[in-house]
Amino acid sequence: MIIHSHNCHTDCDRIHSYSTESKRRLRVLVVAGVTITIVLALISLCIGSKTNIWVDDALSALISSMNKCGHDLTDEEMLIYKHRLPRAIAAITIGIGLSIAGAVYQAIIKNPLVEPYIMGVSSGAGTFVMAAMFTRFTFFGIFSVNDPIIIVMSAIVGGLLAFGCTMFIAKHAGEKSINYVLAGIVVGLIFSAIQSMLMIRTSIDVNNAFSWICGSFAYVSWDKMYLVLIPVITLSVIPLIWAEEFNLIVLGDDQATQMGMNVKMFNKMMLTIASILTAFCVAFCGIIGFIGLVIPHISRMLIGGDHRLVFPVSMIIGGSLLLSADLMSRTLLVGCELPVGIITTAIGVPIFAYLLIKRGYKYDKRQHFQI
Repeated sequence: MIIHSHNCHTDCDRIHSYSTESKRRLRVLVVAGVTITIVLALISLCIGSKTNIWVDDALSALISSMNKCGHDLTDEEMLIYKHRLPRAIAAITIGIGLSIAGAVYQAIIKNPLVEPYIMGVSSGAGTFVMAAMFTRFTFFGIFSVNDPIIIVMSAIVGGLLAFGCTMFIAKHAGEKSINYVLAGIVVGLIFSAIQSMLMIRTSIDVNNAFSWICGSFAYVSWDKMYLVLIPVITLSVIPLIWAEEFNLIVLGDDQATQMGMNVKMFNKMMLTIASILTAFCVAFCGIIGFIGLVIPHISRMLIGGDHRLVFPVSMIIGGSLLLSADLMSRTLLVGCELPVGIITTAIGVPIFAYLLIKRGYKYDKRQHFQI
C-alpha cells in the first residue's frame, strides 16, 4: 500500500491526539462497562447450576467470609468465597487477556480474522498441558505431579510452538494476510488431533477432559489465582504502554520504520507476549475460542481504531462478555453446566463467518484510524 507524504503526516498527527468525542465516548464506555461487570459479578455470585442465593444473602455471605479471611465458613459462605468469587474473578481476568491477545495479533499481522484460537496457539498450549497432566510430568522430579508451575510452563511451550508453526507455514505460503488464518486452522487441527489421541491412549475421566478442552472455570480456586491474575493482567497492560507504536504498525511497516521503529523486533516481542498471555489463560481455564476475535471488532466499532482506546475498551468488554458466557454456561441447562467455550464458540462462529465472507479478502489499514 502506497501512502503519500501528505497523508502520512496527517495520519501521524491523528495518532498523537485524541478527539474530544473519543474522550467522551471512552469515559462513557468505561463507566458503563465497569457497571455492567459489577452487576454481572453480583449475579454470578447469586446464580449457579444447582443452587441459587438471594442477592442480600450472597452479599452478606461474601462480607462475612472476607471478614473471616476464608476460615471457619458456613456452607453458604464457602460456596460464595471459595467457588463463585474466584470463578468470577478468573472469568473477568481471562476475558481481558484473550481480548488483548486478539487485538495484538490483528494489529501486527494486519488481518481482522486472526486471534489466539484461530492462530492455533490455544490448541498448542492446551495439548501440552494435557500431555503434562496425563504423563504426570515432573521435570525430572523437580516439581510435584500436576504442579501449577509445570502446567504453566507446558502451556507456554505449546503455545509458542504452535505459533511458530503457524508463522512458518504462513511465511512459506506467501505471507499474505489470509494465509495466517489458513495456517492457523491447519496447526489447530493438528494439535486437536493430538489431544484426541491423548484422551484415547490414557485412562482419564473423558467428561472432565472434554470440559477442560472446551474451556471451563469450574476448577478455578484461590490457590491458583495468583498464577492467573498477576501474569495475565501484567502481560495485558504491556501493549497499552506501546499503543502509539501499534497505531504506526497498522499504518504500514515502511511508515513505522521511517518514524524510527525497529518493526521486526517490535512485532516479534508483541507476538511473543500475546502468545504467552494466551498460554497463561489456557493453562488454567482450557481452550476458550473467539473472545480474541469478537472483542477487538466490537471495540473498534464503538470507539474507533486508535489502539490507545481499543486496548482499554477491549479489556472492559472482554471481561464482561466472558463473565456473561460463564453465567450462561451455568444457567442454560438446569442442573447441568456447559463448557464456557461452547458459549463463546456459538457467539464467535457466526461473526467469524461474516467477517470471512465480507472482509476476509482485504484489510483496510486506514479504517482503524477513523475515530
